[in-house]
Amino acid sequence: MKKNWIYLLVIGGAIAYFYGKRKLQQSIQFSLESVKLSGTKLIVRLGMMNPTGSSATINSIVGSIYIKGSAVATVENYTTIKILPKSKSFIDLTISPSGAGIFSFVKSLINQGIKNISANFKGNANIDGIIVPLDINYTV
Repeated sequence: MKKNWIYLLVIGGAIAYFYGKRKLQQSIQFSLESVKLSGTKLIVRLGMMNPTGSSATINSIVGSIYIKGSAVATVENYTTIKILPKSKSFIDLTISPSGAGIFSFVKSLINQGIKNISANFKGNANIDGIIVPLDINYTV
């Protein structure tokens, strides 16, 4: 009889742990803070806000940057980032645009100037082992 209680406690603890991780994963908010041009590279700053009382670990971020609807670059970052409870962290992603992507970006700059440039990041983040889809917009 005692073994049954131990099994129930272990199962209940595991369910609570995974439920907490899932809730944490759903609560983290991402924002595209800025997109800057530095020489031939783009520097994209992502903000990650954790409104919960638990810390989170971002294991990787992968995806693509789109400017004015055209793919400009692919993003891969495997740096582990710890987001403390009730705080916001930032990561700067240095990206080398693809050949075709940089032409569409330059064309947008020539046609419309630096204002009204919209950027979009589409990809995935690995938060504590759970894959989270990202779709973040930014307009200059």
